[in-house]
Amino acid sequence: MTNIFWIFVLAAYLQFVICLPTTQTQSGLKDSSSTELNALTPAKNTLKPTPLTLEEQNAITRERKRLSAMIAEGDKKHHQFLLQVSNKITKEILADPAINSINSVDGKKEKAVLEQFVRDSDDIINDMDKKCVMRVLKDFYTFTNEHFFSKNNLTNVDDIWFKALKAHGMDQFDADEAKLLNEIGYQYADEFEKYLKSLSPAGREKEKDLVYVQETYLENKDIMDKANYGFRYVNFFNAQKPDEEFIVMRKGSVDM
Repeated sequence: MTNIFWIFVLAAYLQFVICLPTTQTQSGLKDSSSTELNALTPAKNTLKPTPLTLEEQNAITRERKRLSAMIAEGDKKHHQFLLQVSNKITKEILADPAINSINSVDGKKEKAVLEQFVRDSDDIINDMDKKCVMRVLKDFYTFTNEHFFSKNNLTNVDDIWFKALKAHGMDQFDADEAKLLNEIGYQYADEFEKYLKSLSPAGREKEKDLVYVQETYLENKDIMDKANYGFRYVNFFNAQKPDEEFIVMRKGSVDM
């Protein structure tokens, strides 16, 4: 009887042990439970922002027009500076006695290039068309690249044009242009940041390229130049094509 009793006890114990969940089984149960819970929990950061309202779209279009006008004004300011100073330097060079004494064929050809630049820049200095400005300035910079900025001429004291450009302010011209571009770049950066701060989440999604520039700058502002990012904003902005050319005031009408 005693032996039979212990046999039943041992059998019951073995059945209990066999029915216990193993570590692997417990892990599986836990994973299954976690999966079910995750399936019921909305994923973070996957919800799309609320669509833009008509008012927000109108505001974005107005701001983009304002930014476009600001960029155009910055370009004009830069081009005017380039024309005015290059015109002044060229006139001073042509009035230099050392240049006037040149009698060689090559020297006279170079003088003719500068004289033509003066005539062209005089014609447009107060009435600028962008394409025309770039064409005229190209002539000046072709000359200066050959005689001043070329590595072959930086130490060539025998180049009379190099000496003339240096004597009449080419170094200062270069430094002043860098200063002006820095000021313009800072203005661009400030205005684009102001614009992005005014946007709703839906607006920031629409302007995600500009937001990318902003976030990149904020992550690197201790080591990166703010003016440079101002021009990066402009590059991304100009590459975009706005969805709407005009401000939609109400269905069926546009604000011209």
